[in-house]
Amino acid sequence: MDRLLLLVTLVCGTQAFYMFGHEFSRTRLGDAIDKTSLKILKESYNLADDKNVIASPLGVMLLLSLYESGAGAQSKEEIREILGGGEAQESSHTYGLLNQRYAEFDPKFLTVANKIYVSDQYKLADAFSRTANLFRSEVDNINFGDPKNAADIINRWADEQTQGHIKTPVSEDKIDPATAVAMFNVIFFQGHWHVPFNASETEEKDFHVDEKTTIKKPTMRLLQSLFYTENEELGAKMIELPYKEPGFRMVVVLPDKIDGLPAVLEKAAEKGLLEDVFNLSPAGRDIELEIPKFEIRSGLNLNTILPKVGVSKIFQEPAPGIVKNDQVVVSKAFQEAFVKVDEEGATAGAFTGLIAVPTSSLSRPPPPLPFKVDHPFLFLILHEDKILFAGTHTH
Repeated sequence: MDRLLLLVTLVCGTQAFYMFGHEFSRTRLGDAIDKTSLKILKESYNLADDKNVIASPLGVMLLLSLYESGAGAQSKEEIREILGGGEAQESSHTYGLLNQRYAEFDPKFLTVANKIYVSDQYKLADAFSRTANLFRSEVDNINFGDPKNAADIINRWADEQTQGHIKTPVSEDKIDPATAVAMFNVIFFQGHWHVPFNASETEEKDFHVDEKTTIKKPTMRLLQSLFYTENEELGAKMIELPYKEPGFRMVVVLPDKIDGLPAVLEKAAEKGLLEDVFNLSPAGRDIELEIPKFEIRSGLNLNTILPKVGVSKIFQEPAPGIVKNDQVVVSKAFQEAFVKVDEEGATAGAFTGLIAVPTSSLSRPPPPLPFKVDHPFLFLILHEDKILFAGTHTH
């Protein structure tokens, strides 16, 4: 009988506003993460009852890349495709190096951590252990035969890594006593706006859930020079809200139509959004931004989502290279995610950005360009060209 393996990612982001330079370029890895991220976001949105969705497809991709090193042949092929092609060894190495890079960031604003819990009845295969080391994964033994205690141990680790934002992602009923291995990934980001929103200017404003439904949302306001672009084919306009932490930014994608989010998601899932992100440029005038505060928690069932983006064999095909002297198959895969966007996290008052809009001292500056985020939209949080989080806000 094939033993069970649990695959879980936990992600958490709290936001708070910057404008630094763009000292980075578009890479093949960034393109791969972009396309897969939007596919996973689209399927997550379509399957969700609550259309406020937050996900970290990168967390899923890191665990799949780790799992790939011990997977069966068909699973390797599917995983290799979702990771962006190339040989299996190249994929694991590329994502392992990315994981190493993020693991060295200051945990005050970014934590990327992996944990492997191995049943005390098993030992990891030697080759898989080496890959786990590449991914900076901690490895501990655990007694899955006591599901409550196992869940408590895992939850304490999750609580610590996410600084208390995700406390109990694993319930006792998610632990099968027959589990051989459980793999976990945490991505935690806490960014600070370089130019903060003034909380005294936040006020209740209309947010159009759809053509017939309008609600009141606490809405933040900022008048500032921002990167901006429009895409008529996509049916949306975009702005970039940079963070104080170098290389990090949030991109807001606002559909042209109130009910345009599903269509924008569909198009974005086909080709990604990174090309549009790299088309962002100074608007040539100040932007008068209005955007609601929001907080989203999502629980994603990856058993359902992954087959829709081309990864199904991990739930069926035995993996011969994870543990010694046995084979495992993934029984459960899920992600718990959290994001919060508000005015907090920055010192108010000073603008120290490097974006400058050239204007003549003899001419009057053009009027501000309004950017009212008052209907369903999607957002990305990136480091350089790599998407860390992707989400939708609808109500």
